[in-house]
Amino acid sequence: MKRIIIALAVIVVLAAGGGIALSLNTNNGGAVLTAGGAGHVVSRADVEENAKGHPFRGDEPDSVSCPSGLRAKVAESVRCTAVYKGQPKSMTLSVTEVRDDQVTVDFAIVDKGAEGDTQGAEGGAAKNK
Repeated sequence: MKRIIIALAVIVVLAAGGGIALSLNTNNGGAVLTAGGAGHVVSRADVEENAKGHPFRGDEPDSVSCPSGLRAKVAESVRCTAVYKGQPKSMTLSVTEVRDDQVTVDFAIVDKGAEGDTQGAEGGAAKNK
């Protein structure tokens, strides 16, 4: 968890001068996904479907595309592309806790918007069982 916080802090510091807004969705402890299979992985389809329920500036994404599923191991992450009102945004899902097959993830969205624009996202947690 400390590594995730440090990495996100670095992004925020770098973004402050470049007109990039970072939005974290950690409300209610993040989302809980279910891992399965021999590799103890949350499937790509489950990651994408759950990510679709996470709004940015009040809007849910039109689509989400991830290159892979997510290993059920703390500090693992996957970077996806979420499209909001036709605009692609980088969305990173990071594992913060694993209990048996239940994987808690937090979401971060990087918005390369107008300089000085730091409006964050709204959203809540979801469960996928």
